[in-house]
Amino acid sequence: MPQLVIALIITVLVIISFAVQVIPLPLTAMLGALAMVVFGIIEPADAISAFGSDTVMMVAGVIIIGNAIFETGLAEKLGASILNLPIIGGKEKRLLLIVMIIITVLSAFVSNTAAVAMFLPLVASIAQSSNGKIKKKNCYMAMGIASVVGGFCTQSGSTPQMVAQEILLETDGLRGLTFFELTKIGILIAIVMFIYFLTVGYGLQERCFNFPEVPNTSTTQQKVSQSTWKQAVSGLILVGCVIGFISGVLSFGIISLLGACACILTGCISQKRVFETMDWSTIIVLGGSIGFANGMEESGAVNLIGDALVNSFGQNGGNVLLVFGMIILLTALLSNVMSNTATVAVLAPLGIDVALKMGADPITFVIGIIIASNLAFATPIGTPPMTMVLIGGYRFSDYVKVGGLFNIIAVIVTIFAVPLLYGF
Repeated sequence: MPQLVIALIITVLVIISFAVQVIPLPLTAMLGALAMVVFGIIEPADAISAFGSDTVMMVAGVIIIGNAIFETGLAEKLGASILNLPIIGGKEKRLLLIVMIIITVLSAFVSNTAAVAMFLPLVASIAQSSNGKIKKKNCYMAMGIASVVGGFCTQSGSTPQMVAQEILLETDGLRGLTFFELTKIGILIAIVMFIYFLTVGYGLQERCFNFPEVPNTSTTQQKVSQSTWKQAVSGLILVGCVIGFISGVLSFGIISLLGACACILTGCISQKRVFETMDWSTIIVLGGSIGFANGMEESGAVNLIGDALVNSFGQNGGNVLLVFGMIILLTALLSNVMSNTATVAVLAPLGIDVALKMGADPITFVIGIIIASNLAFATPIGTPPMTMVLIGGYRFSDYVKVGGLFNIIAVIVTIFAVPLLYGF
């Protein structure tokens, strides 16, 4: 049996397993990656290389720093202060909107993964101080989506547009994207997102998120009490990491691990508590999913689907909007089950080829593909921010219902708004 067919079968089985959750998500992600190795689709090193990636290291480091902030009692103090701000008034919707706006803007200029990572411990502390008025499960998923949307508002917010930029620059006769070229469509989708989570999306969360609130891993039922200086130290470490993320002096993973080490060395959190409070499920899902995505890319399964689309609808002057829409839909679907960076790397050249054959503007096609590759909200494996918010206790079905509906809305907006804003 061809490896391409095997890869498609593995993909279908992984998606089904994610959906029914008979097998835990971390185990499914790892089995998907290992199956790609067993059938010779990828090398063993490719299946596990993600566990040493900068993204996984950053997530692990930020979890440790966040837990240290809880251990010292600083998180509780900050949460109570923010909750008492007049503009918040203890209202969950107000907090959600403000946090989403901040994360969206921040993600446009720094890594969207780093942006959501900064706010996870802060929102957790606010929820803990609210006496049940504010729930993490009603904030975390929206935060993850906001970071992704903010990430495609500029050229530097996330990796897919950087990959697409390189492809454009390497294609004869085409120009690259300007820094703010994606901002128009990014702002439009951000506005739709805010409206969604204040109306339909918020109502969906109330109905779908019927599981108990996940307790903060770094705190127990008893009151945590630490010296004021340790609270100050943990706060300074967090601020230092934020400055490091923005400056770009070192990679996000290295900065996060340095911050984590500083928390341990200064006694803000003990080594024992580091291992007890680490969210291993998130780490394994993230690492395993990247390995699984490598198999999808190596097998040529994505190329097969893309070529079929081009050959069926992209020849002989077909309907440009129809072809554009199908490419956007394909991109969004693939990005929900594999790396969005890999999706762009494969589909951007195909999009350029189709546009040129049909006499359309390849830049418009590439912009659409960039946006669609980021619209991976229906699963926890499409983008790192959506994996990180798993700590809210979400099930796969929660992503499909709440994130999936917004995914559909955002895809429709992209299909019709990108041609209007940028032209064919």
